[in-house]
Amino acid sequence: MLRLHYYSDNPALAVEDDEESVYSIELIKEFEAVGRAWKAFLADWLLKEEDESQIFVKFFKFHKCYDLIPTSAKLVVFDTQLLVKKAFFALVYNGVRAAPLWDSQRQRFVGMLTITDFIKILQMYYTSPDVTMDELEEHRLETWRQVLKGSVMPLVSISPDSSLFDAIKMLITNRIHRLPVIDPDTGNVLYILTHKRILRFLFLYINELPKPSYLQCKLRDLRIGTLNDIETATEDTSIIEALRKFVNRRVSALPLIDTEGRLKDIYAKFDVINLAAEKTYNNLDVSLKKANEHRNEWFEGVQKCNLDETLYEVMERIVRAEVHRLVVVDEEDKVTGIISLSDLLMYLVLRPTGDCEGASLRNEHGPIEEKDEHPEENLSKPSKSSISIPEVECQVSM
Repeated sequence: MLRLHYYSDNPALAVEDDEESVYSIELIKEFEAVGRAWKAFLADWLLKEEDESQIFVKFFKFHKCYDLIPTSAKLVVFDTQLLVKKAFFALVYNGVRAAPLWDSQRQRFVGMLTITDFIKILQMYYTSPDVTMDELEEHRLETWRQVLKGSVMPLVSISPDSSLFDAIKMLITNRIHRLPVIDPDTGNVLYILTHKRILRFLFLYINELPKPSYLQCKLRDLRIGTLNDIETATEDTSIIEALRKFVNRRVSALPLIDTEGRLKDIYAKFDVINLAAEKTYNNLDVSLKKANEHRNEWFEGVQKCNLDETLYEVMERIVRAEVHRLVVVDEEDKVTGIISLSDLLMYLVLRPTGDCEGASLRNEHGPIEEKDEHPEENLSKPSKSSISIPEVECQVSM
């Protein structure tokens, strides 16, 4: 069952058809027979693969996006006429980080509302604690998108029949964290794919698959992730300064360190939603230490690793902890790097095919080519990034 939560200040404009036809349940494709038979077939097929770097590539090319669509799911959709404050309250209430935007005038999906949008607006409008941002309360999502016109991405989507390999490629090359699965015949959103859900899907079957030897290589040999020029903050850093770092450095989290560089805490983009939930965005000069006191039950915690751990250990930890990143620390707990879900998927899936030539999506690793000016015509053809990951050999102790 797909439960649709549609938020609009003018529901009459929502859709042209009757309510039942908006997201009919039968659109969710279930291939139970394939699900029962795939393990033996796929395991046997991959065991014959001579190039071990292609094992995960073939796994994700074998599976389609519909394989990740659950039989029961909740989908939150916002009308572009909805007030901004209502939209973010709805995100908090439903426990989601983003939602597709429906334009009831044009009768189609036009984009995604994310925490990044909220951060950009706060950064643009905030001046001081003495000046309230009342106008922010009365903005509609459509108005917001006009204000952010230069930085708002058009909707990037994928069909349920596309492979998970294609989904990973689109997520990474477009530098996005959420990819709507849209039925090409009806235009309906069926599900939202993320890096976390894709890697978790792999781990459902990891013990059924042959394991490449590089999974036992240490991080210091593989050099995955961002291991230099790490953007950090301290507990005394103000919220507004943290928001500037998010926008200007294009990072999704800031490790909080002490004067010696040791890891104390973390402040992530998603923590900013607490400002909307508690309406505390009128004073962004307060410290991150104070801001973190308002964390809710969704806080992921500070998960870390070190360069002497294997790739498999890191993968397992990030999946089990259900976090988006691990902070790399040394023996003194000093921050030396960050490994994200996208870094892992780049290495496991795109590196062996040559579709990705970077170790991380951080700005200092090089640009990604400009997107087509008419993205609707070419959504399934993502561009390539521009630098290379060297091939490495590591010694694996038996």
